[in-house]
Amino acid sequence: MTIADAPMASLVEFRTSSAGGHGDPQPATGRERRESERAIAYWEKKLAELGGNATVAALDLSQIQSAEWSHRFVIAVDPVVENSALLLYGADFGRLLELPPKHAPHVPMVRQLPKRYSDMFIRGCGEADRDRIPVRLEGEVEREDGNRELYRAAFIPVGVKENSITHLAFGAFNSRIAPAALAA
Repeated sequence: MTIADAPMASLVEFRTSSAGGHGDPQPATGRERRESERAIAYWEKKLAELGGNATVAALDLSQIQSAEWSHRFVIAVDPVVENSALLLYGADFGRLLELPPKHAPHVPMVRQLPKRYSDMFIRGCGEADRDRIPVRLEGEVEREDGNRELYRAAFIPVGVKENSITHLAFGAFNSRIAPAALAA
């Protein structure tokens, strides 16, 4: 689902709801709501600085554990997108997707991600790799507990070097849990 197709009414209701106690939904702050757009802006800045030929070397991957990069990720995109692998990810990305702190880049991402997000990550990586442009995805997924999870993600195609056959997707992901009543 693209941003234009996303059901916005439930997102607006969620953002205006009040925060509860532990485990209750929290309203997204401005920074968290825009993690995907911040990742795209970061990449566009790198492209402008380097004349449009920025590769993965332009990313400051040493910052992956910083607060600035906490929701970001780098995925090795396989020709069979389902076999793509998470190479690096920030702490909040890992927490939101229930991933271990230690990365397992040899394991396909669909075996690591919660099932509710596998298709979205396959789609984002596939579209970014195929179209060679940033892909923005926003929507809702149903959780096993009956609540809805509202998400935003960006997938940005990145090469290892110019004209490389190895493709990567750099991006950001964030989500919030909304009670079923707010997401309806």
